[in-house]
Amino acid sequence: MTVKEKYKIERAETAESVGVSSKEVQSYIDSCLEKGKELHSIIVIRHGKVACEAYRDPYGPDIKHMMYSVSKSVTSTAVGFAIEEGLISLDTKFVDVFPHLRKEKEDPYLEKLTVKNLLTMRSGLSVSALMDRTKDSWIDDIVAGNWAFEPGTKFNYTNENMYLLCCIIHKKTGMSVVDYLTPRLFEPLGIENVFWETDPSGVEAGGWGIMLSPNDLANFILCYKQKGVFGGRQVIPASWAEEATKYQSDNSDNIYLDSKAGYGYCFWRNGGCENSYRADGMFCQFAIAFDDYDACVVINGGEIFEQRMRDVIWEHFPKAFCDDVPEEDGIKISIPAYEKLSAKSHSSIEKYIENKSIIFSKPKVLNTVGFPVSVLPLATVFMSSDKAGNITNLSFSFREHELSFTWTEGDKINSVRAGMDGEYRYDKITLGNMPFHTCATAAWNSETELEIHIRPLEAVAERILVFRFDGDNVTMLPSSMPTSGTMAEWLVEHYSENIDNALIHNLMNGAAPYIASMLDMKHHGKIR
Repeated sequence: MTVKEKYKIERAETAESVGVSSKEVQSYIDSCLEKGKELHSIIVIRHGKVACEAYRDPYGPDIKHMMYSVSKSVTSTAVGFAIEEGLISLDTKFVDVFPHLRKEKEDPYLEKLTVKNLLTMRSGLSVSALMDRTKDSWIDDIVAGNWAFEPGTKFNYTNENMYLLCCIIHKKTGMSVVDYLTPRLFEPLGIENVFWETDPSGVEAGGWGIMLSPNDLANFILCYKQKGVFGGRQVIPASWAEEATKYQSDNSDNIYLDSKAGYGYCFWRNGGCENSYRADGMFCQFAIAFDDYDACVVINGGEIFEQRMRDVIWEHFPKAFCDDVPEEDGIKISIPAYEKLSAKSHSSIEKYIENKSIIFSKPKVLNTVGFPVSVLPLATVFMSSDKAGNITNLSFSFREHELSFTWTEGDKINSVRAGMDGEYRYDKITLGNMPFHTCATAAWNSETELEIHIRPLEAVAERILVFRFDGDNVTMLPSSMPTSGTMAEWLVEHYSENIDNALIHNLMNGAAPYIASMLDMKHHGKIR
């Protein structure tokens, strides 16, 4: 028996046998697609068994997926272990762990900052979005910033709170958070090969950056749902599993239904369903526990407007949990695969460009704002300290049914194959200090225009690159799914939420199309 099989949650014979309407789950999937929501996978668990599951090709149950802020719930779990082992307490002061950060002139707010303040998003820290993340450690810049308010007095969702908690874990245990959690959490849940983004000195980002598969995430939330028990073993301390998911912090000033129903220790209470909570990551990475129904729903996606996706969830859950559905009403749920580029004829210019280098200049504007175009979609690198970027020294090699695409970004040279027969080709790359498996297809749109679709499977989006050839001149037009326009719209909505000024809102709305066009600007290159 493999590790995956040993720790796999038992599968029910049918969804209906554990009180789940497979038709209602399929209705949820159909609603997502009809409303343009990007859904990658869904796992529905009831009474400790997987009732039904579906994955959108090329995603699968054991393919790692970027989790974004689900990372916070994992960081919280590490804190729970450290408290259980007596290394720290909720009242531990941050500066007692890092006394060298005390200033010559006493900072009363810094002296009040505790582990609990960090966990409940009540730290009062005000961290610049432009903070330099290339430094070996981010800790000095974070605590040297301004304070938004006195610690413990207000809720303010701050990613860097989790990084400071990871710094505490490193300091108190003498090891990384991944190493600390491996025997305590990851191994008991059967979670292997954990990747977590770090600062340059090796401290986990904490608030983002972990990759987990759908099965990993299902095991994690089921363990919490079962008061820390998994596979008959007490894995997470029972008291922590209960307290972390309770209402601990008032976030009622937030706008959205599911962002103002209360916050635990890095778990959100849901406004759309009473007595439920979730681990929640950007682009709709959701692990939802329904206390009243002995159920969990695990979703991975690429939809940036999370509340819109959650609104669809509440239309179908907990409605899908019902104990009187006839077995014969059951169906096998599914998510339609992505459309692939259709096989098209080759171009006569392939022989001319075969294995020749195409050199692209670095767009100054994109490098100034810190988002140079990468083969990784913007949605993938948005939160990363290393955004890769500046594609250059690019070359193509053609075969009958596929092409090889080789390029340089920074100090990394990568190659991927793309099927020209309507089928994916799979490869591995490393970009932005992150490992990815890729699948790609390609096709000639005309004699002089080549289109390539590359999907980093661990990421949430697809990169689309169109190349137009005119003699030795090459124009590259980058785009993504979700689009840069969608990303710009989200940025405006996200930051407007915290700014109560109509004029600024209007200015930001007006700026959105320009932001999108800037992110997708043409790149000009030369064949050498």
